[in-house]
Amino acid sequence: MSKTYTALPGVDWVNGAPVPENREIKLTAKEAMFDLAQGRIQLKEEAAEVVQEEQPVLPAPEPDATPEPRKRR
Repeated sequence: MSKTYTALPGVDWVNGAPVPENREIKLTAKEAMFDLAQGRIQLKEEAAEVVQEEQPVLPAPEPDATPEPRKRR
């Protein structure tokens, strides 16, 4: 059974074939295993959820802040 996957930005090849312009690829679980493990593709449903999630923005450190010294073991 094939499922539709979305290639992540910057990925040009999936499963030995070029990524189409719409970035959607139909693969079986066996075909998708390697690229999933490498983080190159994700299920189309998961891709839609990731886009909708709001990512927190961390504040930038103060420019004159001195880093804490490293502790020796």
